[in-house]
Order: sequence, then C-alpha cells, then structure tokens
Amino acid sequence: MNEDFLKELDMAFVSVGQKYGFVSAGDVSRKREAEALEKGREAEKREIARALKAMGDSTEKIVAVSGLTAAEVEAL
Repeated sequence: MNEDFLKELDMAFVSVGQKYGFVSAGDVSRKREAEALEKGREAEKREIARALKAMGDSTEKIVAVSGLTAAEVEAL
C-alpha cells in the first residue's frame, strides 16, 4: 500500500467537518458547559473561603482548604 492510499484511508474515518477543522455545535456546547461549571466551582471556593474568613480562620488554613492564594484570600 502506498502512502497516499494510507492517508486517504485515515481520512475515511474522520468526518468532513473534522477534516477541514470545523467545530460542531455539540463541541461548542460542551466547551461552554465545562467553562460554566469551572466558573461555578471557583465561585464556590470563594464563598467557602469568605465564610471561613468570617469565622476567624487563619489565611494559611483557608489557603490549604480552598486552593486559593493568600492574596486572593486577603482580598475577600
């Protein structure tokens, strides 16, 4: 089998959109959903850190629990 035939065979298993670099609506939707989920997780981290800070916990403890930086905790 020659190299051109093998390339063509590989492309047979790829959709037309993938072949030309297009992104499907499903891909866009999944990416947006993942970004929204991550944004929600970050907001939840900050909310928990804010509550811990209000209860008087140390910055070091809040950093360890929340994963935020010390500067982010101090800014809350």
